[in-house]
Amino acid sequence: MFEKALISALFIGSAGLLVGCSSDGEAAGSGSASFKVWGEEYIEQEISAADVEDGWTIKFTKFLIVIGDISVADKNAGAAGKVAGTQLLDLVSTGPHDVGALNGLEARSWDQVGYSVSAIQPSTTVHSSATVDDASLMRNGGFSVYVAGTAMNGSVTKTFAWGFANSTRYDDCVAEVDGKETLGVAITSGGSESVQLTIHGDHFFYDDLASPDAVIRFNGMAAADTDDSGEVTLEELGQVKLVDIAEGTYGTGSASHVDDLAAFVQALTTTLGHYRGEGHCAAHAL
Repeated sequence: MFEKALISALFIGSAGLLVGCSSDGEAAGSGSASFKVWGEEYIEQEISAADVEDGWTIKFTKFLIVIGDISVADKNAGAAGKVAGTQLLDLVSTGPHDVGALNGLEARSWDQVGYSVSAIQPSTTVHSSATVDDASLMRNGGFSVYVAGTAMNGSVTKTFAWGFANSTRYDDCVAEVDGKETLGVAITSGGSESVQLTIHGDHFFYDDLASPDAVIRFNGMAAADTDDSGEVTLEELGQVKLVDIAEGTYGTGSASHVDDLAAFVQALTTTLGHYRGEGHCAAHAL
């Protein structure tokens, strides 16, 4: 049964402390890290026509995602703590969204922060940004991510509603903090560090799986609606071979068996997870 729950009650992780000492034998002290998930303006508001190569305006009406198993560790010293369990969020709701905290972390740099986007489980908690009906939709599909929305270009409007069941782990997250590239998170004695897990919804419409020069496109997806129903389905995307798309080159990098638009969008789901805005993590399938 899926129930609303206060995050402060269910998702405050308990850190497995690694007690460290300074060179003079004094304790290093401890601090905490709080975690938030944010979909940024592209998910909460829209992807404007100015940001889309072929002039479409794309707006999400749902962006459901299951996030959890947030961990902090050091590659040599081991685990510091974990916010166990998963939560279902709707990132169309205004964020950032609190998803838990780790207290009593040793004051030091922890070079490994990671989290998962995984298929919904019976134990998954419904975050206040989502609803019980959202959870039922996710459960019925076995989804980890579900997005719905509209794309508009002049007088033409297309809708989409796509669900995905694959799970991805994001580890070794790194981001620029105060002008310096920082791996993981630095905890100060008595301090509380806010850590943002950022989801990039625009990646669903990228034309390359790996290139930093990927751009946002929608013409190829719009053209997949061959029955002119106004809805672009995953089944229709599966009928579009990448080599047959008239506009743009859809790059697959080292990915194998990705030769149609449905498989391409499925592969793009593994690129959604970022760290502290534009920071990156190493992604691998679960």
